[in-house]
Amino acid sequence: MITLMDLVRKLRSTDNKRVLQAVEELRVRGWLSDGSLKNIPICNAQMQDADLLGANLVNVDLHQGQFEHAELCQVDLTGAKLTRANLRDANFSQAKLTDTDLFKADLQNARNLTDEQLAQAKRLWGAIMPDGKTYDGRYNLGGDLAFAKWGRVDTNDPQAMAEFLRIPLETYVRGQEMGLGMAIGEPA
Repeated sequence: MITLMDLVRKLRSTDNKRVLQAVEELRVRGWLSDGSLKNIPICNAQMQDADLLGANLVNVDLHQGQFEHAELCQVDLTGAKLTRANLRDANFSQAKLTDTDLFKADLQNARNLTDEQLAQAKRLWGAIMPDGKTYDGRYNLGGDLAFAKWGRVDTNDPQAMAEFLRIPLETYVRGQEMGLGMAIGEPA
C-alpha cells in the first residue's frame, strides 16, 4: 500500500518523470488538493511541466524547486517558500500567493501572474520578474522591508532602498510611482 510519505519521497526525486508520476498519484488519491502536503519540505523539487492544478501547497517548502512550464493554476501557495525557485514560463492563473516567499525566484515569462497576486507575496527581493527585469520594490512587501531593516537600511531613503534592491535609483523611483498608482486604482 502506497503511503503519503512514499509519494513525498518520490516528489523529492531528482528524476522529473518520477516526480510527475508522484504528482498524478497524489491527485488520484486526493492528497494533492486536500492539504495533506501542508508544512512538508519538498526542497529542490524537479517539477518541470508538472500539472499542479488546484493543489494545496500551503506552507510547503519548495525552495530551489524547478517549475519551468508548470501549471500552477488555482494552486494555494499561501506561506509557501519558493526562494530561488525557477518558475520560468509557469502558469499562475488564479494562484494564491499570500505570504509566499519569492526571494530570488525566477519568474521570467510567467503567465497569468498579476500585480494583485504579486502584491500579496511576502518577499520578492532579487526576483526576476515576468518581463525579465529585477524586482523594483513597487509592492513594498513586508518581508522585503523587514529584510532591509534587518540590514540597517533606511527604508524611507530611496537611494538606500535602490542600493538594497541592487537596482538603479531611477528604476526604484519608477517602481514606487507604479506601486502608488496601483494603490489608488490606476493602471500599472
